Amino acid sequence: MNFFHIETMGDPNDESLCFLHDVVEGTARDSARYSLGKPLLPVYPKEPKLFMSPESRGMKLADLLGNTQGMLVVSKAFRETIEKHCQGVEIEYLPFTLYDHRKRVHSRDCCIVNPIGSLDCLDEAASGVQYGSEGGLIDIGELVLDRNKVKDAPQLFRVKQRPSQYILGVKLAREIYDRDFTNILWTELRFSDSPRDAT
Repeated sequence: MNFFHIETMGDPNDESLCFLHDVVEGTARDSARYSLGKPLLPVYPKEPKLFMSPESRGMKLADLLGNTQGMLVVSKAFRETIEKHCQGVEIEYLPFTLYDHRKRVHSRDCCIVNPIGSLDCLDEAASGVQYGSEGGLIDIGELVLDRNKVKDAPQLFRVKQRPSQYILGVKLAREIYDRDFTNILWTELRFSDSPRDAT
């Protein structure tokens, strides 16, 4: 039983890659939904458009499109892999048309994957979770899992204390690796009852 934290920004050192700075046109007012695991379908446009930004000139598509909005943006093949391993899990799959810097259609095969809700999966003491005097989250030092809390976890979920963070189960991660999906950066998470240097 292994779990991996996937980085939604992708590889920041590859400037040839398409990197997104915006959300789907018409949803900026509700942009927090993308990173909090709240349903987007009620506010999602019928003809969703997402535009490349002048801040990043790369146009090369990958299986994961890095972005600054905490979105999990994936290729058609990556989406199908997630669907295969997450049957019965409440997830919105939100397709959109990607436009280039000149506002020309660049791809119609991309999708935002929005797992609804989150999972209480951390050992808060081992993770260094800090709350303020009014109960709001201040900081998390490290994502450290509580083994008992994830024994029935789905293959893709958000962290309750920080829902902008996405966690993959080993079955999904293995297929991602085997299919050699591109622009995937992840970190294997440790359990609080395992040695710190366990792999």
